[in-house]
Amino acid sequence: MEDLRRRWCTGSVLVFAALVLLAGCGANDEPTLDFLVETEAAQYDGVAVGQDRIEELRNDIKEYQDAVQEMTRRYGRIASFQKMLARELLQAQMYGPALDALESAMELQTENAVLYYLAGVAAGRAARADVISGESQGRLELSERMYREALDLRPDYREALYGLAVLLAFEMDQADEALEFARRLARLETGDPSVRFLLGNILVRVGNEDEARGVYAELAQSARSSELRQRAAENRDALGNGR
Repeated sequence: MEDLRRRWCTGSVLVFAALVLLAGCGANDEPTLDFLVETEAAQYDGVAVGQDRIEELRNDIKEYQDAVQEMTRRYGRIASFQKMLARELLQAQMYGPALDALESAMELQTENAVLYYLAGVAAGRAARADVISGESQGRLELSERMYREALDLRPDYREALYGLAVLLAFEMDQADEALEFARRLARLETGDPSVRFLLGNILVRVGNEDEARGVYAELAQSARSSELRQRAAENRDALGNGR
């Protein structure tokens, strides 16, 4: 530290001397700075740094690099444990604590789409518990934001598309907007009948019964189980023959 102070003081004096020299020059004078260069060089040129000191610095660097890497790994594990905890809490229907765990995880992994999706699920389900307090709408809006954040990070996130479509159509009475996400999901997921049923339901809600009838008619032919085929046929028949 004392050596550093001496170097700083020496450097300050040299800079001041240079400023004085420049100030004393006329418009046509060329300032001579050779003596400054020589003085500065004398401070460092030819001064050997001991090999022991070099090794000491290298060991210090490695030690701190290892410490930083270990801390990074620990933060990653904490985020993973918080996500695991949130899943367990969701299964136990403890939605408020699940949201708390997910918020802690998000502080460590802000670009993790899964965390936002799970927060959307937790907030949507927690909204039912907030009916008495009158804060259910705020929870629903939080759920919507979380699903949208997940989709911003992963536009093809099928679970988030499904969750957002269901939320908008059935919880927030926004079937027109829900249809956009249901269509996106149906283009990505062609083998899951629940996706087609969701699309058909939302189409009915927005008044597009002709397209909904076509969706159910296709399901009545292609659904894997007889139960689903029958259900689709009943939905198709309930819509009539159309125009």
